[in-house]
Amino acid sequence: MAPLRFASLLGVLLATAAFLFGLSILWETWTTGKSVPGYPSLVIGLMTIGGVQLIMIGIVGEYIGKILSEMKARPIYFVAEHSDKRVEAEKSADAGTRTAAE
Repeated sequence: MAPLRFASLLGVLLATAAFLFGLSILWETWTTGKSVPGYPSLVIGLMTIGGVQLIMIGIVGEYIGKILSEMKARPIYFVAEHSDKRVEAEKSADAGTRTAAE
């Protein structure tokens, strides 16, 4: 599950970086009036789409992982056998093997 959460986190970071990069490009364009045509929009678009894809892969992977763990039908907890039951079983087994000399 950890790699899936890492993919989701990486997607969020990538999408956030794309948003911040887009804001910095807009700020630079508004303040200086100069911009490289096409390059910033291409990079922002690719980073945003990649980030959203990673987020979705992480979400779907978490969902499939939870389905898998439910399909295994394992109990939530395991109760160990008490030592009292073992001692009683040993006493009853020893009672049948004792001889009259004892």
